[in-house]
Amino acid sequence: MYEENYSVMVRVHEIALKGKNRPMFFNQLVKNLRKALSGTGVVAINRRHMSVEVILAPENSWPEIADRIRTVFGVVKFYRCHKVAPTMDAIKDFLRSEIPRLNFRDFRVVSKRGDKSFPFTSPQLNHELGAMVQRMCEAEVNLSNPEVSIFVEIQPREALVYFEEMPGPGGLPVGVSGSVLALLSGGIDSPVAALRMLKRGCRVTFVHFHSFPLVDGTSKEKALELVELLNKFQFQAGLVMIPFGDVQRDIILSAPPAYRVVVYRRFMFRIAQYLALAVGSHALVTGESVGQVGSQTLENIASVRSVVGMPILSPLIGTDKQEIVDEARSLGSYDISIIPDQDCCTLFVPKHPVTRSTTEEVDRIESALDIDALVEKAISGGDMTYTGLGKGYSRVSLMEVI
Repeated sequence: MYEENYSVMVRVHEIALKGKNRPMFFNQLVKNLRKALSGTGVVAINRRHMSVEVILAPENSWPEIADRIRTVFGVVKFYRCHKVAPTMDAIKDFLRSEIPRLNFRDFRVVSKRGDKSFPFTSPQLNHELGAMVQRMCEAEVNLSNPEVSIFVEIQPREALVYFEEMPGPGGLPVGVSGSVLALLSGGIDSPVAALRMLKRGCRVTFVHFHSFPLVDGTSKEKALELVELLNKFQFQAGLVMIPFGDVQRDIILSAPPAYRVVVYRRFMFRIAQYLALAVGSHALVTGESVGQVGSQTLENIASVRSVVGMPILSPLIGTDKQEIVDEARSLGSYDISIIPDQDCCTLFVPKHPVTRSTTEEVDRIESALDIDALVEKAISGGDMTYTGLGKGYSRVSLMEVI
């Protein structure tokens, strides 16, 4: 039996298109893979020409390694392969050792000749190796849907042979696109919006507005659990908790009931912008989707965003609810998000909120409020929770951070 000597080849797509900036993207991908695969039996992780090689120790946890690679954005596909000498004899020797370990009725051979000096073309390789496999086990060739695929890549110094390709999450490595601050409600939408920004290479810090102790602390617990779930894609994050109940009570005294939700959200955005600038984030992220609820009409979105001077990204803006639910289920956040809670947006919500506010109307309503004092009051009562993948969390006063 052939000696176990596996490497994992990690393939990319979008990173390969980055031209002169490509080294930066690859370096970040290697760094993220090292973090993700720590403690799993990996000897080294090295950049190759258009891929990354993960060299495995003899004792390794392959299922866990595969699961962790699936969480590293930038990876398009990966496979555990055996490296042999780039000769037909060496490839055949390896297959003679490995094929008896497999059980299949039909198969295909997929060859790729990266080294054009190799004396066999890809079709010739497929035919030669396929004929040998048929003689060994009398299996049928099936090019469309085989039980086993035998992949062979010919490179200048080695041949890679493997039997399974695994899909990665795609996207860009977290850390190449700067930092954003995501408004995390605890509902279904905002974790999915954050995940999409992680996939575009952003590091995400989170802010959650709550009305504890006017309501129970369930929404705070959910927010922390959602951040810990998302940490498997970026390893660590900060979660800012902002007490919002006192701000809401002042708004209630000045704002007509129909306008309260819009005013609430304007104050959330003001506070979020202040926090984003304080922690070095370059944009805000929301889970808004046009028309999903009354506060997310185009008119209300415009009224709310008029108080913010930095970019606001809404990656779900044109996505329907079922698509968002499907992504939340895939992420694993859905069951957390649907846990009943009383978040600050459902507290003191009118029966008939305005759906077509204007900036001028809301500015006039807010003129009775001391905006700066309310923002400062909310921030002064906040705290920052630092969470790390599998490492628990620590909490400090927000004023110590900003």
